[in-house]
Amino acid sequence: MLTPVPTATRTGTTGERFATLHHTILVILVLLISCLGGSSAFQSPTVVCNRANRLSFFVRHNSMAQEPSSQEDTVPHVANVLFVECGFGNDSHGQSATKAAVRACRNSIEFNSIPSINRLVPGGYDALKLDVILAVPPKYQKGLDLEAVAKVFPYGETKFTIQDGGMIAPSGIAISALGDVNDDMVIVCASVTVGY
Repeated sequence: MLTPVPTATRTGTTGERFATLHHTILVILVLLISCLGGSSAFQSPTVVCNRANRLSFFVRHNSMAQEPSSQEDTVPHVANVLFVECGFGNDSHGQSATKAAVRACRNSIEFNSIPSINRLVPGGYDALKLDVILAVPPKYQKGLDLEAVAKVFPYGETKFTIQDGGMIAPSGIAISALGDVNDDMVIVCASVTVGY
């Protein structure tokens, strides 16, 4: 049985304890994403979306088990990492992986404000690069609209990597008026790396 820690022995402010809890939750979420991500031989589609032309997606399928096919594959998209945030989102009714992914990406970045980007990043906001990994249940990957998900990010060039993962959980009821074809809740996990 766990014994509560007396208030007198707790250290740090409420904000510090909250930050530690937030960090612990993020670590657990990253571990869950990696555990649910599938085997190392799994095919992971990668899509690059540039802010200047949202409709122009470059799509390539990378196998994590293969050797890089060009120098471009060995150079990371985000060479200088500023921060990494994780989040999750779900669609309780309608079975939309897109809606769940949009919510996961918003959850990843919604509490961030980095007013010093123009000083930190050569070229400012427009030179930002984002690597977004989405863990999506395989059953719902086909319906994922990455153009809609890309609209969550107001700046920079975004590269998406889709992994098997996330979760399908029962909502307990299928409501046809809400677009349900079954009682699946679609849950997507996101990891967003921001840098240049």
